[in-house]
Amino acid sequence: MRPFRLTIGTQQWTVTCCRVPKTLYGDCDYERRRIRISNRIHGCDLADTLIHELIHARWPDLSEDAVGSFAGEVVLAMRKFRLLEDSDGDQR
Repeated sequence: MRPFRLTIGTQQWTVTCCRVPKTLYGDCDYERRRIRISNRIHGCDLADTLIHELIHARWPDLSEDAVGSFAGEVVLAMRKFRLLEDSDGDQR
């Protein structure tokens, strides 16, 4: 996937799918307005990570627990609406 620009709130961000440290699925660099997503993940993990980092970008003061919880809820809703499948093809 090629990097793309995205407006989050009123700010322009760059989202890139690339190598990140093996301990991370992604990260959000607020100073550089850059989101990096691991190129090793797919399906629901990719969606969950992208949503997670977008939430961090939009609301940087939210706790990690709040961000993680809401990102998981969004992914679950996407599955229920059949907008997203698990990486093994199952729709839950």
